[in-house]
Amino acid sequence: MLQNAQLFASKGQYDAAIAEWRKLTTDTPNDGTVFNSIGDLQLKRNATADAVTAFLQAASAFRSEGSVLKAIAAYKKILKVDPARIEIYRHLGDLNAERGLLSSAVQDYLTLGKHYFKDGRNKEALEIYRKIVSQDPSNLDAQLRVAELCVQEGLVDEAVRMYLQLGREQSAAQQYEQAKAMYTAVLRLDPENAEAKEITSMIETGGSVTPSAARQAKPATTAAKPGDASDLMAEATRRIEEGQYAGAEAMLTQLLSREPGNPEICQLLARMHLLQGNLVVALGEYRFLAGAALRAQDYGMAESLIADYLKVEPASVPMLELLGELYQEKGDSATAAQHFGRAVEILLEHPEPGMPTLPAELFEKVQALAPGSPIARKLAPSFDPNAGSMPEPEPIAPVLEVMQAPTPQPDPEPAPVIMAPEPVMETPFRLVGAAAPPVEAPVVKPPVVEPVIEPVVEPVREPVVVHAAPPPVTPPAPVVEVEPVIAAAPPPQAPPLEPAPAPLAEPVDAETRYALGMAYKDMGLCEEAKEEFILSMKDSGFFVDSCLMMALCCKEQGRPDQAIQLLERLISDSRCRGGNAQLVRYELALLYETTGARDRALTMYQSIPSFHDVPRRVEALRLQSTNGSAHPELPASTPTSPLPIAGH
Repeated sequence: MLQNAQLFASKGQYDAAIAEWRKLTTDTPNDGTVFNSIGDLQLKRNATADAVTAFLQAASAFRSEGSVLKAIAAYKKILKVDPARIEIYRHLGDLNAERGLLSSAVQDYLTLGKHYFKDGRNKEALEIYRKIVSQDPSNLDAQLRVAELCVQEGLVDEAVRMYLQLGREQSAAQQYEQAKAMYTAVLRLDPENAEAKEITSMIETGGSVTPSAARQAKPATTAAKPGDASDLMAEATRRIEEGQYAGAEAMLTQLLSREPGNPEICQLLARMHLLQGNLVVALGEYRFLAGAALRAQDYGMAESLIADYLKVEPASVPMLELLGELYQEKGDSATAAQHFGRAVEILLEHPEPGMPTLPAELFEKVQALAPGSPIARKLAPSFDPNAGSMPEPEPIAPVLEVMQAPTPQPDPEPAPVIMAPEPVMETPFRLVGAAAPPVEAPVVKPPVVEPVIEPVVEPVREPVVVHAAPPPVTPPAPVVEVEPVIAAAPPPQAPPLEPAPAPLAEPVDAETRYALGMAYKDMGLCEEAKEEFILSMKDSGFFVDSCLMMALCCKEQGRPDQAIQLLERLISDSRCRGGNAQLVRYELALLYETTGARDRALTMYQSIPSFHDVPRRVEALRLQSTNGSAHPELPASTPTSPLPIAGH
């Protein structure tokens, strides 16, 4: 059936192909890939509604089987086809929150909330804005929207609490006019509110307002009552200390039902599970809490949480890895390498089932952070008996330049260089011939090139001047001596090292970004996939995989020249070695074949003589050279299969 479906689709018989795919749903009703393929075929029939239905079925199937990233990609497809399906943003927000992509989740919820508010659907809007506040307590705009919607819905107590919180936040930021507006809103709802009256009076009389002043006024407005959150927290803490875990858990669960996502409650619950010895549950909770603190750059809290867990389970590889990431964020590469190295030692002694590549990938992080360190030298023989210290990782700017190029043509270098006249087969630069009187040019060694402010071009006999985006033509200034010269565009400006940050940017979780990029690529969303790979490549452990996947996206988009340039730069990078390097060379050779560069393809294949179907391809290329005729296209044997996700 699958072969029939593919055959019908290749002939443009989409209805017949869809019928064949639907037969597969009888045996595999929860296979999201089948529904995704049906959706793609419906789009080719211009049946948008049917495509959306199929993509919804695909997303539901992916979600039920735990393939969260594929579900996200399916929902993204729906929004591209039908942007009016605003309910999709709720699903995206929930899934992004589940994966820990909090800024993406907040953005999705904000989009949905704005639509609901615009349409007058206040109850739905309030629910969504409450979710935003629970995910991002620092989002003052969302808090204000919650307060306003609560007033419209008659939820006075909640509105008062939210306006008070906003007033405190504004007072702490010394934004007294905004704080006064919030407290005034409180007094309109609760004229006897002591905190609002006191703080408003202080602002009007010109006195300074401190956060403690606002907090001190609070007890006058809300007398403590049995069952208040503070009382329950105190009682739950006492019971945990006394080992009465069942009662403490019931209290904390009750508190969480009132305040979903409250970090203090979650931390107390995680500590209780840790003290109980429920390490599996505690590990998930501590990783989430420490990861959230790390994304918020609250390094002290993150380190405290990680240390608490490691006191009980010092050989926890996930927490050691997270501790390494913490010190990497803080800029302490040596300490980060120590923690990553400790995780590698534990994995070598006790391998993690299902993650055979994790030790090597963590070792790559050690090498990237501290290539000459004792821990790197100690671990190196376990991965390569002949390994020495690796050179420092090279910057990602050249690869980003390739991806940021507006056309498939590579970006030129920012300077002209005088060079001997010979065919330049692989240069990305534009050649401009020199029109000048003959002058004997002495042979000199290429000097160390230094940028200069004034462009100077020497008249010579035959050399070719290589320009990158030259300025308007002006007469060259003659000089006496012949020197290779670089002319830098004034003022000299370095290319951007990384893409412009997206709104609500958060610290990059490279593993999640890479996995999401793979999901987008598998679903045919190449542009979205490349955006994720550009983020994940900032982590050295994901650099090679991310660059390779970006090149394959370019290949799928019909941009082989851009893919070739990216892979050519990648194979010259010190991080591209081992099995990954073989796959990169194989893909580059395939691209050379596709573009007709047979000699270069043959040379590249010969550098990996036993990889996949290379012997067959080398033989075919040699026969072609002998016979002078084209050989039939040879299918690659799994050249583009996804690499193991670094970090797994």
